Formats: sequence, C-alpha cells, structure tokens
Amino acid sequence: MLTDLVAATGLLLLFALYQRFCAKKTAARSQAPMKLAATQPLPYRPFRWGPTYPQHMGIRNIAESSKWLQLDNEYADTIRLRATRMSDPSLVSSRTQPGYHAHALESLVEMASFLSLRFPKLFTVERTSYVRSDPSSHGDSTAGKEAGAIRVIHNHVTGEVWDLEVVERAEGPEWDPMRVAGHLVQDDLAVVVEDENGEYRFQAGSVCTAGFWRLQDKIGLALDEIHFGGAVPNYADKYQRSMNRFFSNLREDKLFERNNYFFQVDEQLAWSEKTNGTEAVFDHFNKGPRLDLVDKVDGVVHPAAATRAEDVWFRTERQTLRRLPKTRAILFTVRTYLVPVTKLADEPGVPGRMASAIRSWPQGDRSVTWYKGGELFNPVLLPFLDQKHKEQLAAGVLHLNDKGTTGERYPF
Repeated sequence: MLTDLVAATGLLLLFALYQRFCAKKTAARSQAPMKLAATQPLPYRPFRWGPTYPQHMGIRNIAESSKWLQLDNEYADTIRLRATRMSDPSLVSSRTQPGYHAHALESLVEMASFLSLRFPKLFTVERTSYVRSDPSSHGDSTAGKEAGAIRVIHNHVTGEVWDLEVVERAEGPEWDPMRVAGHLVQDDLAVVVEDENGEYRFQAGSVCTAGFWRLQDKIGLALDEIHFGGAVPNYADKYQRSMNRFFSNLREDKLFERNNYFFQVDEQLAWSEKTNGTEAVFDHFNKGPRLDLVDKVDGVVHPAAATRAEDVWFRTERQTLRRLPKTRAILFTVRTYLVPVTKLADEPGVPGRMASAIRSWPQGDRSVTWYKGGELFNPVLLPFLDQKHKEQLAAGVLHLNDKGTTGERYPF
C-alpha cells in the first residue's frame, strides 16, 4: 500500500509539473504575437542623392545569418492577404513546375527550419528520426543532418499546422511546397534552377504581393528572358553580365541582400491597379492593360495619375538570395514595404534626398522614369518634396554638407 501511495504521489507530482510546463509554454507563445505586434518594419530608404542614378545590382553581404528572414507587425495582415490570393486559382499566385518538387521542398524546409530556430515561440517543427542510410530522413543545413527531416510545421501566429505527409497523400507526390511556404513568411518567393545550358530559370514560386508583375508571366523563363520581357531599362548594358556571373558564382555559405524602390498611386500591396491597370489583362512589357484584350473584358481599369501627394505611396523591396545545398537551386525572397509618401516626408533629410534621386532618373522612352511610372506621380510628388525640404531647412532639422547633400549610409 505504501509503495502504491508513493507511486501515485509521484505521478501526481509529475502531472502537476507537466501542467506547469505546458502553462508556461502556452503563456510564452501567447506573448509572442504581442512582441511581434511591437516590432516595426525596418526603415529601408534605398534612394540616393543625384545627379547620377546608380545602375548596378547593389548586392550586399548578410553577415549575420539570423537576419535572413525578417518578421514585423505587418505579419498577420500580410499572411491573410497572401492566403486570400493563393486561394484564388485565377491569380496563379503559387506554382512548382513539373520536375522541380525537390527544389521547392528544400526551399520550404530550409525556411521552416530557420523560422523555428530564429523565432521558436512563433514557429515549431516536428521531425523524423535520423537514419544515416536513409537520405530522406536527413535534416536541413540550418538544423543539421542529424536533426532529422521536417515532417510537420506549426505556425503559432496563425494557428496553422502543415503536416507534409498529409499534404502529399492528399495532393500527390508532386504537390506544391511553395503554397505552404507562402503561408509562412511575408516575402514573395522564387526558386531559380540552372538548366543544361547554364541558364537560371524561374521554376517555382509564391508571388502574392509583387504589385507590378505576375508569376504567370515569368514562371519557367530564364533570367534574361524575365528581364528583357519586363522591359528593364539598360539591362543588357548594365546588369546582364554581372547578374548572370553572380548567380553562377553564388556559394552555399553566403547570404546576400539588395534593395530597390518604386512609387505607386494607391495603397494596394498585392496589385496596384491605379498604377498598372486591371491585373487580369496586364501587359508586363508595356506596363498596362493589353490592348488586344481591353474590349473583351468588362470594366478594365487604366493607370491613373495622382492628383495630390496623398495619393502617392513609396514601395521598397528587400530581396535576399541564397544557394540551397542539396538541389543547388537559388532561393530568392522579396519582402515589400509600403509607406505613404506624406508620412515618409516627415523624416529628416528624406524629402530632399528623394527629390534628388527622382530627378536623377534617366528620361525618355523605355527609360528608368518610364519603367518606374514617373509620369503618374512626379507632377505632384516633386513639388511636395521640394516644399517639405525647404521647411526642414528652415526649421533647422536638416543640415547640408558642402556638396549640398546629407551623408546617409546606403540603403538608409
């Protein structure tokens, strides 16, 4: 009897300790979204003083691997938007090309592993047991081979659970890993793979918030085809050789990032209709509705110029690139930030530098100004920025150097 009593007391004690552990774990996870809600988006301001417009890739090394994927207080809203767009088949927001499941799956598990280690209160994973002779049980490069392969992903912010074995049973062996990946991060995703001719092709992706381009126009294309087809100004002269060389030489142990910026005439993150026109009939080479389809679709919207500075929004991207160790694919992530210009212009030094950068854009047909849609916003944006710049100088919140500029370090 005494032995049974001691055993029962021990079980009760263990159960109480387990309950306390679970309560602490639940409390910690409930606090995690609160901390995420307090994390402001990083203030990328990648525009430089003129008069010269920089035309190069602007690639920078990411020295700390912990800064690869970033989350902030726009996470929940962005994930909801991404989920909505991926649920609409007509938008083709996620796709993995036949034959590239392994590349997309490696992208997914590398991201999930990173998130679970970097943000353990927001994401957790369940793994298979490691078996040395079974490569399918081996872990990813972030957690290590002996950690075991990821089989279940928990997103504690949204409450979603992705059991990869269940997904495969439901959708077949060529299921789309990019659809799951698109529910995890705020970034758009593109997986590019080298073909037999040495060209890198866009073979898998989750593209929900690109704003100015569609996955369906670019999936399966080589990098050169994407950039020529998208009418990127001076691509052949300024970018083609260096970009292809960069992709060929990219090593597994390196992370890189770059920034760019645009402006748009509404606050829509996913698709700026007032800047581009109707998404369903968009012509990515001419930056507007396809002329041969305009009369065949009801209610086609055409780009509309801003009539006041309050209509203009600053759109900037943080892009990262890394090579995956198993498939040798390159994973390209694009996190987009959207800020009203009227808010941005309150930051010391921003109005003058932004106006100077815009005036440095090359002019003319198929130029940078055309590519960025300058005719839609420059007539109202530049006078507004000039006035804000004068006000900052008069108020003494801004001091120029002997070159008439300020000394911010790029890209901020």
